Amino acid sequence: MSTIPTPADVFRRQAHPLIAPGPHDPAVDAPFRRLYERGITGSRLIPTTQLVALTLASHADWTTGRIPDGAQPHLDGLVAETALSAGRVVVSLQILENRGWIRRPERRERWNTAPTELTIPGPILRRLREQHPA
Repeated sequence: MSTIPTPADVFRRQAHPLIAPGPHDPAVDAPFRRLYERGITGSRLIPTTQLVALTLASHADWTTGRIPDGAQPHLDGLVAETALSAGRVVVSLQILENRGWIRRPERRERWNTAPTELTIPGPILRRLREQHPA
């Protein structure tokens, strides 16, 4: 019996286990989008990926970080707003998802139709909470 994972095994894995140490509480924490933007600009992500992340954040609510259904930019909107190629935007979205900066409810859904949710990786959220209290 082989212990090498198949592509199906890899796909079934959770995207990132450390999404957040606890739910964002607007009454206690700084506004979510402020934390998200500081986390992205302080990260070691390449500039095009940071651009895609910050463009997504510009559609999100300031306090909760949620992107309403009517404001979801999807792939076409991100391509138009960032002036990047569709392939570069898809690669950036995949990097952001793999590193825990965004989440899709269903990973099988394409970026053209998938609603995107902003998330902050757990260790980074803890650091941001310590550095920038509300």
